[in-house]
Amino acid sequence: MSGSRRIDQMARRQFVKLSGAVSAGGLLTLAGADGGMADGGDGSPQPPPPPNPGGTACPTPSALCGYPTDTGGRFDLWDRVQVCLGTRTSPPTNCLRTTSIYVVLNGAPPNTHNYLLVPTCRVKGIECPFIATAAAPNYWLDAWINAQPGQPSHVVYPNIGLGINSADARQQDQLHIHLAGIHSGIQTQLNSYDNVISNNPANWRNQIVPIWGLTSGGAPAPRSYRVLHVSNLNDNLFTLLRDFVVRPTGANMANQAMAVTPRLVGNGGFYVINSEPALQTPQGQPGGTGTVDFLLAYT
Repeated sequence: MSGSRRIDQMARRQFVKLSGAVSAGGLLTLAGADGGMADGGDGSPQPPPPPNPGGTACPTPSALCGYPTDTGGRFDLWDRVQVCLGTRTSPPTNCLRTTSIYVVLNGAPPNTHNYLLVPTCRVKGIECPFIATAAAPNYWLDAWINAQPGQPSHVVYPNIGLGINSADARQQDQLHIHLAGIHSGIQTQLNSYDNVISNNPANWRNQIVPIWGLTSGGAPAPRSYRVLHVSNLNDNLFTLLRDFVVRPTGANMANQAMAVTPRLVGNGGFYVINSEPALQTPQGQPGGTGTVDFLLAYT
């Protein structure tokens, strides 16, 4: 077993125990104001997933999940994963961490609060049904672990934000979770809604709050989000989203954006944030969005 793999497994065991405990300090003000069997999307049973190079299950190749032969353009991240795994020699790639489950890469622009966690399976994006099944790795917990001090992708920022964009809002068709900062003031706003944000996943779809973030140009911009409080990241958040938001509302998984950030009040834990462009919001609230870019700080 490689040293990187041993470190990853040790970190996972540690953070499974500790991921619900975060500091209650560091509140910032807004400085301005983006289990079961896999199926083919229609419920029909599919063959068992093939193994990836590390021996863990991968989704059956399909239009929703992608094909291992995809390459170039919007599949550049998939090409880079294969460079890290040693099955390709280009494009030039800085592999910060390589495991059998994921690789960690620099985001663009590269800095100390812009990283990407990318599966070693061919997973096109949030629309791939595999990621919400019991066979899938817990990519959100892996992302949180890799954003911590001592890791090659330690996010140096007052507070951490993890995020994934919808199919229409992303630029690459290989699943990637952003490891980034979260804009100043986002958590202060979440804290102010804490009394209406429960930890019951069955309530998640109705816990809709407005949050002011920032556009790419730095202008204040409000959007509405569904927010859930979880005590740790041990459960698959994609499964919770599918079962308690997407299926009950008849929404499309491909249209969903998700973000995760520590909860800095009460007994800690995390806020899980979700939105989509067609989000039905209470009267007077802003519309939804398919991107986490209003929330996360990459530059």
